[in-house]
Amino acid sequence: MANTGYKSFTLLERYYKDDGTSTGDIKPNVTTDPDYIAPILDTISCPPDTRYYNTEQTKTVTKNNCSAGEAGTEITLTAYANQFVSNISVIDANNQAIAWLEENVQIYANNLGTCVINIPAITSSLSSDGMTIDLSWSVPHNNIGITGYQLYRKVDSGGTWSPHMSINTADITTYSDNALSPNTTYYYKVSTRNTAGDLSVPSNETYQTTGDNSTGGSGGGCFVEGTLITLPDGSKKAIEELHLDQLLLSAEIETLIDTNNANELYKWSSNSLSEKRITSPITKLTQKDAYKTIIVNDGLLEATPTHLQLIQRNGSWRFIPLGDIQAGDNLYGINNEIIPVTAVTINLEKRRIFPLTLNPFHTYFANGILTHNYKEGENPNP
Repeated sequence: MANTGYKSFTLLERYYKDDGTSTGDIKPNVTTDPDYIAPILDTISCPPDTRYYNTEQTKTVTKNNCSAGEAGTEITLTAYANQFVSNISVIDANNQAIAWLEENVQIYANNLGTCVINIPAITSSLSSDGMTIDLSWSVPHNNIGITGYQLYRKVDSGGTWSPHMSINTADITTYSDNALSPNTTYYYKVSTRNTAGDLSVPSNETYQTTGDNSTGGSGGGCFVEGTLITLPDGSKKAIEELHLDQLLLSAEIETLIDTNNANELYKWSSNSLSEKRITSPITKLTQKDAYKTIIVNDGLLEATPTHLQLIQRNGSWRFIPLGDIQAGDNLYGINNEIIPVTAVTINLEKRRIFPLTLNPFHTYFANGILTHNYKEGENPNP
């Protein structure tokens, strides 16, 4: 025990008051005895040991008993100055304080901390080749309490969600999916995983549609956002506002056996064009990104290079990929007018496109120009 500087007495000895000699009687010095003598401060014969006290020490940890999808707040426990004492050194007193913090801070944080929602948010983008989908996600409270993520994927809107990739670290928040099929829409969502292995509520959903391998993601029948499509009553609606089963104004071309196969359509030609107006519903409508489009007549038409377009060339009507159109070709307008092609330019900036399929007829009017949809994946070649 450290010396405090106080002298205490174990035994009491009786002595004669008149001459101060001992009577020989001895008894314990206990506090219950009326003759008890308390310790007295005697720093001369009992110099006290030096006492060292800790300086203020703190430790901050995160509440770690929240449910999956929640983050615990940070809590700080403090060992105040002079709370711990040592007769060795201040360092020893501080080490006592630090050991106490280590032993108690997590319990303290779990009792006093709070849990906040930490559901991730996910985004996606399509690579320039149209065949890789890049995913990125984040959580609002960094990666507190997170040990990893579970990525889910489904194919097309009617598909079934299934686990796609398990990520076993909180620091990885990106993923590139390149095991993909062309002309297919992939949907993704992600959950966080906590220290107990529990998964959170999934994030929002994100999706991308891959392209045709041969066209860098262009596909077929793909007009850009903002293209006006004519409805049966003559009104127009932007292509991005259309929906499945919506009726479009269509045209039945005499001598043409209408098909949704580009290679068959490419075989057809006629020196005259006779058509009658009909209607046809949209049976498939998707959206994707394109990184190359063809612009005709300064924006009269803008679509992907493989879009199959009706033109007149050298007096003959035929279907060609829009990428093959030339100044001097003619287009056919909704009012039966012949519209000369005067300018063709290539756009390499990212554009949002909307492939659509009609059935049983496959023609429609885009920006007042008669055009055609065809089966995605077919690539007509002259």
